[in-house]
Amino acid sequence: MGQSLLSAVRAFFAGTQNQLLTMRCWIISLPFFVVISCTSKDLTSPSSPSLPPPGGSPNIFKRYSIRDDAEMMGGWSRNFDMSGISFNEKMTLTLVTRRHVVMAYHYRRKPGAKAVFHNRAGEKVERTLVSVTRVVGDVAVGLLDSDVPLDLKVYSLPRPRENFSHLKGVTAAVTDQNRRIFFHEIDRVSPTSIAFRHPKLGKHGWGKNLVKGDSGNPSFLISGEELVLIETHTSGGGGSGPFYGSPLIQKKLSAAISNLAPGYQLRLKSL
Repeated sequence: MGQSLLSAVRAFFAGTQNQLLTMRCWIISLPFFVVISCTSKDLTSPSSPSLPPPGGSPNIFKRYSIRDDAEMMGGWSRNFDMSGISFNEKMTLTLVTRRHVVMAYHYRRKPGAKAVFHNRAGEKVERTLVSVTRVVGDVAVGLLDSDVPLDLKVYSLPRPRENFSHLKGVTAAVTDQNRRIFFHEIDRVSPTSIAFRHPKLGKHGWGKNLVKGDSGNPSFLISGEELVLIETHTSGGGGSGPFYGSPLIQKKLSAAISNLAPGYQLRLKSL
C-alpha cells in the first residue's frame, strides 16, 4: 500500500509540475519539487511531496478577496487545486458538478448567498446559490445559478467498493475555515462516515484540531494526479464527517442533483 500511494503522490506532483510549466508561472516552487521527488522515499517524512516543507505556510492564498481577484500562495500549496472550493463564507461550498456544490447540512448557506471561487491564477468567479436541499445525514447540496467555467475544479468522489479498510493510516489533505491545508491520517472508514486522527509527533507538524466554524470544509485524498473528495467536516478534533465513497450517500446525492437540475452526474475515481 505504501509504495502504491507513494507512486500516486509522485504522479500527482509530476502532473502538476507539467501544468505549471505550460502556464509559465509558479516556477519558484519547481526546484523544491525536483529535490524532494528525487530524495523522498517515505510518505511520513517531512520532505515527502505530500506534506509541506518545514516552516512552510499552510495558507492557500497569500491575499484573499471576496470582491476581487486573489493572490495565491507560493510554494507547495500551489500544487493542490482548491479552485473548486468557495471560501467567501465560513460555510464552505465544494463543487461536485459544474453547477452543484456540497456543504454541511448543519452549517449550510441559504439560497441567495453568493458563491465566490478563485481559479488557479487567482481570478474571481462569482455565482449565486439558488437552492439548497438536504441529501442525507450532514450532507446538503446546493444549486448555482449557472455553470462555473472549466478552469474551476470539479472534484471526483471515491468509486464505491466493498471495503475501504485499505485507507486506514493514509494521509489526507484537510482544509479549514481560514483557507489552509493540513494533513491528517485516516483513522477509520464506515459505510457512511470517515474519521481522521493526528499523525504521531515527529511525522510532520501540520495537523490541526478542527473547531467550530470548520464544519463543511472538505478533505481529499490524492489519486494519481487528482484530488478526490472524501469528506466534509461534521465534528472537530482530528475531524470526521460523511464519507463520499458511500454508495448510499452517492445514490441520494445523485438523486438530489437530478431533482435540482437534471443532466449532471457525479464524477467517480477508484482509490
